[in-house]
Amino acid sequence: MNKILFDAHPAELTPEQSLLSKKMSTFADAMEQRVFEETSKLNNTQSEQTKYFEYEAADYVVKVVRGDVVEKCGFMRTVVKKEMPPMMPEPLVNRYIQIDIYPSTPLVGMLHIAMNFSYYKDGGDMVGGIMDVTPGTVIEEDITFIKGQMDNLFAKHKLDIAPFRAPLLKENHKEKLKASCIGVSFFKMPFLEIDENNFTLVKESVETMFDSYLQVLIKRKDQQFSNDDVEAMFDMRKRWLEKQFFWDPFASTDLAPYEVWSLQDLPPQVRF
Repeated sequence: MNKILFDAHPAELTPEQSLLSKKMSTFADAMEQRVFEETSKLNNTQSEQTKYFEYEAADYVVKVVRGDVVEKCGFMRTVVKKEMPPMMPEPLVNRYIQIDIYPSTPLVGMLHIAMNFSYYKDGGDMVGGIMDVTPGTVIEEDITFIKGQMDNLFAKHKLDIAPFRAPLLKENHKEKLKASCIGVSFFKMPFLEIDENNFTLVKESVETMFDSYLQVLIKRKDQQFSNDDVEAMFDMRKRWLEKQFFWDPFASTDLAPYEVWSLQDLPPQVRF
């Protein structure tokens, strides 16, 4: 996928829609730059890999950095070009970004952030996403800090965060993955329609989740840990792998190609 496709602004868009789709493109650029600037600061040594994937239904760009502190960090851009039933109607404009981070320290969990922005040919639209931390060792101080930062953001927007956190507290995400459930999910009905306020809410949620997680990682990266912490980390990574293969609505159903999502978000190491 070239950047022209990710930044496409069809003539069918209204001036407001075109402006907001450009803002999404600008945000994706800024977020990608921020993520890799921060990983570069943390890592003493690192390698980079970028792969481009073109399919009939969607195109993808995945950039992965591997290092000694941030063991693996992936940033993915996606443009869905065709209908993906039952998850997505045929898009007029689609922009999707995803961030996944596995630190080398077992004291900090795995970060997953996704943001989707779509105008559909049937006249509908949505902006949303999902973000959370899946821990191995649970450090309540860190969980409380990230949760509080997200709570404060929603309070600033005069919104009750509970309905946006509720999807995380159900079934597989909480019970099988054992995620911390301190982030939010906008993938709930009714979806947020695209306007300035909703775009800003989702954008700032992505920024707040990343920034608060980064603060925790900086604090914990050099602290000593035990063999139990290492075992807890590998248990968590195995749970994430199982999620992707068995119950994730995109990965496990082949809506997203294996060679794409495995590069982007599977753990760098897993133990069986």
